[in-house]
Amino acid sequence: MAVLQEHMGQFLRSLPFFSGLPEEDVVTLLKAGTCHSYKKNKHLFYQSDKAEKFFIVMSGCVKLYSESADGDESVITLLVKGDTVGEASIFDGALHPFSASVAENAEIFEIAAETLKQTALNSPQLISKIIGIMSDELHGLQQEKEHLANMSASQRVGCTLLRLSAGMVGKGGTFTLPYDKSLAAANLGMKPETFSRALKELSVLGVTVRGSEITIECFERLAEYCCIHCSAIRGTCKGDKRNLSDTVEKNRQTG
Repeated sequence: MAVLQEHMGQFLRSLPFFSGLPEEDVVTLLKAGTCHSYKKNKHLFYQSDKAEKFFIVMSGCVKLYSESADGDESVITLLVKGDTVGEASIFDGALHPFSASVAENAEIFEIAAETLKQTALNSPQLISKIIGIMSDELHGLQQEKEHLANMSASQRVGCTLLRLSAGMVGKGGTFTLPYDKSLAAANLGMKPETFSRALKELSVLGVTVRGSEITIECFERLAEYCCIHCSAIRGTCKGDKRNLSDTVEKNRQTG
């Protein structure tokens, strides 16, 4: 059990959320938090529920969505390993503006709102971190609107693949989609057949699909195709791998 807890602690410390926080805050949050396993379709919370917990996805996938009065569902975003939700719980009386359900079996680390609030009272770094996350989420939604207006279906799918492979190093690589293709399509506001057709169109750029396994022959080549119509500043988007060879060479020379 101690080994498992140590491993989990090491993983959580490696996440962007904990990066830059005082060690005292990290220890407090890790000790107060608990890890839970959730099966597919289990809800973490519903729209308009009181925000009582902060969630960190350790594995699997969580779907954030809204539902209209007549029952139509709109996928807002998909959260995978390292992503967070529930930042609003730091504010008294905050309500969730959307629902969250488990799209693929998931391990979730949860921190009670009261712990987050109390820790933040004496930690400007934690407050800054949470505000930064909320700002990034807002910017992400604005960017998605821009992509919808300015990018083709294949460019938007390519952008998603680049983001999912952001942690990989090297010229190219192979990874597994963390969620079903139909869910990926819904996240982009596409029909499944449109998503599949877009994947096929990317084959000329070195993208190969075998079931849920995706191979990108050259990250930089795909990024040059996808990022041309995106206003994101280079270096701010984890999926933008243009000039990758220059960066690798620069790191080699200074390493």
